[in-house]
Amino acid sequence: MDNPFSWEYLTTEPGRNEIWGAFAIGFLAIYVLGFVVSFVAYAGWADRWIKDPVIRRMMRRWSGWWLTLFSAGLFFFLIRVLQINPFEFGKRIWLYLSLLSLAAFGIWCIIDYRRTAPEIRKQIENRNKMNQVLTNSKGGKITGPGAPLAVGGRPVKRKRRG
Repeated sequence: MDNPFSWEYLTTEPGRNEIWGAFAIGFLAIYVLGFVVSFVAYAGWADRWIKDPVIRRMMRRWSGWWLTLFSAGLFFFLIRVLQINPFEFGKRIWLYLSLLSLAAFGIWCIIDYRRTAPEIRKQIENRNKMNQVLTNSKGGKITGPGAPLAVGGRPVKRKRRG
């Protein structure tokens, strides 16, 4: 086997007997599993399993990007398996670039989570406090002279014909 990081190796198409190796099977397993998980998250089906509202919100935000990255990787793998080479997409470098982009986006998600999670937690806490203020201890809405005004516009006065 050649050096898998040499430029000559990366810019050649794999032969018929080089398609299914350990790298290809691992790549396929990671990308199929990642595609299914990101699709479940994108469709909103994972909300019942994830209890933390911050992670749920961040996952909804990132799942479209994850789905795109996993789809691109599966596309390049399909080109490899079919042994076609449109626009030079059959070369090995595209699989490596797919993995690199996946790793870079994973690092970006970790940085984004650490940067924005405290702010989202504060927003959720403020919303919960407002909900507690608007409801009394018995669970009903507060009414009376000190109650907050209803959200919405003022009622419209209709002109009388006369």
